[in-house]
Amino acid sequence: MNMMNKLILLCLITFFAGALQAQVQKLGHVNSATVIQGHPAISSANSQLEAYQKSLTDPFEVKSKDFEAKYHAYVEQANSGTLSQNATQTKQAELQTLQDSLASEQDQIKFKVMEKREELLQPILTEVDSVIQLIGKEGKYTMIFDTSVSGALLFAEEADDLTTAVQARLKK
Repeated sequence: MNMMNKLILLCLITFFAGALQAQVQKLGHVNSATVIQGHPAISSANSQLEAYQKSLTDPFEVKSKDFEAKYHAYVEQANSGTLSQNATQTKQAELQTLQDSLASEQDQIKFKVMEKREELLQPILTEVDSVIQLIGKEGKYTMIFDTSVSGALLFAEEADDLTTAVQARLKK
């Protein structure tokens, strides 16, 4: 056998070995949203988030009601004709400033709540990820897909669903 034939034979063996190895890949899937919702610490995190959000929104609601009262008082004064043109412009400017301030504060509240949510969920997400990694390594999975992401996985064998296994590990 000449050198060229040996090289071709070696290439074919390598190709078929690679193809055979590709066929033995073990794939799994998990619904991470279901796992997270069922996590033992999620109800505590949700309660903490609700309390935090309430601590921010209660004072904001007081300010909003104060703004509404000032606005209705202005409308009544403007409709009765008791305000001069300068007073009308001053009141409108004051109300606009208050409204802008409330809008800015509302955006800040949304951002703070989002940050708190991420802070509370991060340890849960980290734990879920580590359990999925562990199950993947122990089960010798080549890849584990997340079925909670719409359109990311089009087909999966039921036997390869690892959601229940991940949930069981988290409860230990």
